[in-house]
Amino acid sequence: MTPGKLIRIIFSFFVIGMIVLFAMRLNAGLWTPLNWGMMMIPAIVCMLVFSCFVYIFNFSYSLAAIGNGILIFSVLPSVASGILCGAIVIYGLRLFYFTWVRRSSESYASHVTQNQAEDQEFPVGVKIALWAQCTLLYTFQCFAIYVVASKVDVTVSALMGASIILLGTLVEGKADSQKQAFKNREPDNFITTGLFARCRHPNYSGEILAQLGLIIAGVGAVTNGWANYAAVVIAPLYIVLLMISEAWTKDSMQLKTYGEQENYRTYLRRSGSLLPGF
Repeated sequence: MTPGKLIRIIFSFFVIGMIVLFAMRLNAGLWTPLNWGMMMIPAIVCMLVFSCFVYIFNFSYSLAAIGNGILIFSVLPSVASGILCGAIVIYGLRLFYFTWVRRSSESYASHVTQNQAEDQEFPVGVKIALWAQCTLLYTFQCFAIYVVASKVDVTVSALMGASIILLGTLVEGKADSQKQAFKNREPDNFITTGLFARCRHPNYSGEILAQLGLIIAGVGAVTNGWANYAAVVIAPLYIVLLMISEAWTKDSMQLKTYGEQENYRTYLRRSGSLLPGF
């Protein structure tokens, strides 16, 4: 079974889990008007899937983070809320800007053309399912921030979580920038400089850090109940697993493309996939 197929199966279980958590909170009267607002924002921005299916994974994702960060702080303003909401808004803005710039770059033109061709063959029913699933995922991704904002107090876990989110954003942003600049110069080669000198996928490592920051902040704010812990962990944990799967897939693709080259085999020996190699 390929990593891509495995992660799609895992995603199905995570979606079922999010549906169960949503139903439990709704039935217990714990799904607040703010939670409905947190769901409405992803529901709206995820409609970009009907323009092109790939937009839901980048533009919708970043816009949902920005929108929910602003919404949560507007309804529950506090120092703790400002710290976490500010971190997720910065995270979203960085991702949106990079996605926009990359999509406009000459080196990415072939990907845009391929995505548009694939979108023509993408069934509407699948897009509807993707819209519903990602709406849930992006709602629960900010649930940790909602829980922290509800507590008001600034805690060590909230500060740690925000710091790790920002660190992950910085690492991912730097890696994305270095890779895009390299691909603009050498679109058919692999990058081995900068953050990629000892780590093959530091962009994914940065994303994992950001999600771990959300988990730390959320778990630190929960006081009891497995369902409450699950609500703050489920979406970030899935994205961590997705990044691990993406790293495996990219390693396999690069090995297939460059595996015969001695310089790639040397790079493979000295580098790690998600952690620096020595």
